[in-house]
Amino acid sequence: MTPVRPSPRTAALGGGGGEEAVAGRAGSLAQLLAGMRGGPEARGRLRARIRRDRNLSAGYLGLGFNLFAVLLLIRGLASLGWSWGDGEWRWLSLVAWGLLIVTFAASFLAARLRGGILPARLSLLVIGSGFAAMLLDLGAFLLDGGRGVYPTATIGFGACLIACLPRQPLRWSVVGTAVLAVTGTGTVLLGWANDPQSLSTGVTGVLLGLAPVLAGVSMIQAADRYLGRTIDQAVTGSLVTAPALGHGVLAASELRRLDGDAERLLAGVAALPAGRAIDAQTAASAAQLGDGLRLALLADHEQTWLQLAVSESEHLGDVVRIVDPSLLAARLGTEQRQLVLALVWLLVATAPPSAPALDLTLVPSRPGAGAPPAIAFALAGTHRRAIDPAVWPLFTRLGRHTIDLGTGRALVVVELA
Repeated sequence: MTPVRPSPRTAALGGGGGEEAVAGRAGSLAQLLAGMRGGPEARGRLRARIRRDRNLSAGYLGLGFNLFAVLLLIRGLASLGWSWGDGEWRWLSLVAWGLLIVTFAASFLAARLRGGILPARLSLLVIGSGFAAMLLDLGAFLLDGGRGVYPTATIGFGACLIACLPRQPLRWSVVGTAVLAVTGTGTVLLGWANDPQSLSTGVTGVLLGLAPVLAGVSMIQAADRYLGRTIDQAVTGSLVTAPALGHGVLAASELRRLDGDAERLLAGVAALPAGRAIDAQTAASAAQLGDGLRLALLADHEQTWLQLAVSESEHLGDVVRIVDPSLLAARLGTEQRQLVLALVWLLVATAPPSAPALDLTLVPSRPGAGAPPAIAFALAGTHRRAIDPAVWPLFTRLGRHTIDLGTGRALVVVELA
């Protein structure tokens, strides 16, 4: 799947207005635009919120999942009517379906009341109710002699899981899918042991409930990956117009924490009565704070916009390494920044996060040797994934370049004008 590549010009439209001012009147994409120019702390808060609430996938897919879940629920009730018999224990199937319908409605209402998010305890309740309903449905057939087993409750449980898919963390949907698959398979095997002729109807019932859930889980995963990559590219693209040098999210947050600790410590010391000695605990806290500040100052250093873009990206941070001892990236113009970042994304778009796939070395000019500044793109693993043809025109626009292709590798050295 080829990720969307938002242009830096579009990414730079987020200036003006704070992130907090937009949060109450717009969705997550508008909040993204507002937070792009807010510095590393704003970008960090934006990532955390989007990762926490999953409103993007729910907003785009929730209505479709609701409609499909209702249709599947109706299909399950039709199967219940078709398989109805005169057994004296069939009322257990009605109880099972009553439980499923109540669970379906309760999960929908709970999500609406909580802003589209299903609490973890209700997710667990949905799974438990579905498991109990499948056992009740199976018990109705077994108590009547085990003839003609047709597990319709698996269809209703599948409908409940589909309705909950965009409203809960994916792990709960995976757990529910596993419960449905294991219990449904056990139902089919028990039905086949009692009545071999019921195998086809039993398998049909399980597949009607399980197959749509598996497809929905795959769709949610694909949507989350797509939206996550799009957000990642937009956030890193906003750094094209950022200051040439700056501090990353970790450095800024650590220094802010130490500053707050120092203020609290000084306030406590100022509140002590005149002439009273500082107690041992306060002295130990001051020593610890001093050590932390020294370590933070030693570890903290200004980074170029390119180093910040790579380090703050969830994808680029795993697959790109930058060597820029002379901070050449800080001297690049806006158009050169756009081209370099676009090339980086194109070269590693399909790279797995298992090992670095791109080494980016920025070489300053050498006046004595008459060599202009250059950027070397060393790409590994080209035998496993093809190079996007769109990179070659971008290399030409960036500057005169040489290409060295080998087995499983590619090296492109671009001389900057």
